[in-house]
Amino acid sequence: MNSDWLTTGETASMLGVSRQHVVNLCDRGELHFSLAGTHRRVRRADVQHLLDPGLTREQEKSLWLHRAMLGPLMIDPNAVLDLARENIRAWLPQHREDGMAAGYLKQWLDVLDGGVDDVVESLTGTDEASCELRQNSPFAGVLPDADRRQALRSFREHWDHEHSAA
Repeated sequence: MNSDWLTTGETASMLGVSRQHVVNLCDRGELHFSLAGTHRRVRRADVQHLLDPGLTREQEKSLWLHRAMLGPLMIDPNAVLDLARENIRAWLPQHREDGMAAGYLKQWLDVLDGGVDDVVESLTGTDEASCELRQNSPFAGVLPDADRRQALRSFREHWDHEHSAA
């Protein structure tokens, strides 16, 4: 049998669910399958996508913009980190001290205190914590407007090309 295709039992084992749950996912159209006789076969790639769906469009766009900031960060790290700290100082009083936004801004202060390597890790990480931090980014104003617009155009082209089949 082709290793690109899995039985419902193999799929269940990979997902950590019952075989019947896999059958139900197939029957509801939530998991694509093909029939081999009367038996369902599920593409391994579809199971991998369920296990790791990747970034949403907005998360990927944010990642793209933050990667664009690596240039200015590498050229003048002190100026970029100082601007981020200034933004945090300006924004913190606008949020409830115990609110989520204030919590993220305080986390950014810790990242900034960790230095350029920690900042780069948060700007480019695909883990959940980095994605959440980027949604509350203190790096507004780092990229000139023209560069930001160009980065967004490039992202749209990238997204359309990479996800046109989806």
